[in-house]
Amino acid sequence: MIHLAFPGFSGTPLQLSEAVRRGSLAARELPILTLVEQALAQVEALELSQRSELLPLLAELILFKLRAFARVEPAFVEEDESGEATGFLETLVALQEAIQFLRQRAEERSKVLPVPPPPLPKDKRLKPLPVERLLEAVRPFTRRAEIQMEPERFGLKEAWARVRNFLLRVRRALFGQLPLNTWAEQTVAFSALLEAHRVGEVRLRQSENFGELEVEFTAPEVLPDPSQAWSALQASAD
Repeated sequence: MIHLAFPGFSGTPLQLSEAVRRGSLAARELPILTLVEQALAQVEALELSQRSELLPLLAELILFKLRAFARVEPAFVEEDESGEATGFLETLVALQEAIQFLRQRAEERSKVLPVPPPPLPKDKRLKPLPVERLLEAVRPFTRRAEIQMEPERFGLKEAWARVRNFLLRVRRALFGQLPLNTWAEQTVAFSALLEAHRVGEVRLRQSENFGELEVEFTAPEVLPDPSQAWSALQASAD
């Protein structure tokens, strides 16, 4: 809906017309040119039925102002009135032409059906190839990736043997005191300690979360060979 605004009023054309009829607004104070320009700026967003209702309302506002000036008798006022009335009528004609043009364009567009764009021309010299042929064509340009895995030299068996030999001498130690040099060795040794704790070879204690891990060797002092102990651990795990 069209929205009109000027000092003292803000609303639709119908509300403005009713305010003038009731006498809330003086017809002499209506800025007709400003109102018509505001309506023309918003008319494209209206439907056809709303556009047809707008023209009589604007014509009525113009008529209110013309009647208000027609009651003035002095000649110089009539000359000003005639000049302003000519501008009002020209603006009214422009408004009517704009509404007629928009109505005609909307009717023409309503009859147009969307058509998909034509397909792009294809080069007849290029024949479609199967995927297998394409793979064979690009295979010489591919590079074969080879990943060389370093053999494992420090597994669970080696970790348990090193930790066991150390605990045989001290019986009790913190995890950080174990003879483990790298982060990888610490990780493998921790897994071995968990399995040894499960079978009762060691006891693990931690006083608080994220605190130091204490390792206590609980097996007898005379123990079998480390390989035999690890075989026993593996058998119990199985």
